[in-house]
Amino acid sequence: MSASSRILVALSRQMGAGGAYIGQAVARQIGVRYVGRELLDEAAKILGRDRAELESLEERVTSLWSRMAGVLAWGAPEAAYVPPPMPSLYEDDLFAVESRIIREIASREDAVFVGRGAGWLLRSEAGLLTVFLHAPDEVRVKRVMRTYGVTERAAALELVRESDHQRSRFLESLGGLSWRDLSRYHLSIDTGAIGLDDAAAVISGLVTARRGRA
Repeated sequence: MSASSRILVALSRQMGAGGAYIGQAVARQIGVRYVGRELLDEAAKILGRDRAELESLEERVTSLWSRMAGVLAWGAPEAAYVPPPMPSLYEDDLFAVESRIIREIASREDAVFVGRGAGWLLRSEAGLLTVFLHAPDEVRVKRVMRTYGVTERAAALELVRESDHQRSRFLESLGGLSWRDLSRYHLSIDTGAIGLDDAAAVISGLVTARRGRA
């Protein structure tokens, strides 16, 4: 795989902007690997620990998440894709291992990465396309309520805003730059305005065009 023909897509997203759905759709459309929750399985092997233990590390959540645990349903009505788990803070050792896995995957194959600071981790890689997915609060709240079974709008809004705060802190701790500084990304998409499927089509089309020029 030559550097000029590499395809690495790193999606950074707001909660409720459809990052997992779009990431999986893009990976299918361009025929590359989607990197999501299987990172935990690989991390578990490296650390010699059970996946359940690592999930507990990933889910070192604030009291807000704990209060909401009883009303969340992980099964999604949209059977076409698997919704992401609720966002959480990383333990340093787990993030270090996942970062290593991300870099190793990127070194040997084309892939679409969602979250986990992949855009920053792979910033020096040839062929990297970074995308920021966002949407208005009301769109995100409705999607969170539908996808996770949150019944109260106020609770969903609190989740969305707390997620923004936590993701901002996490990503800014990596590079010292603002998470929502759009100059950090090659492409920014309002998924509330154009829809999830069209967003995936835009990203896939851009990747295909770049691939054709390689």
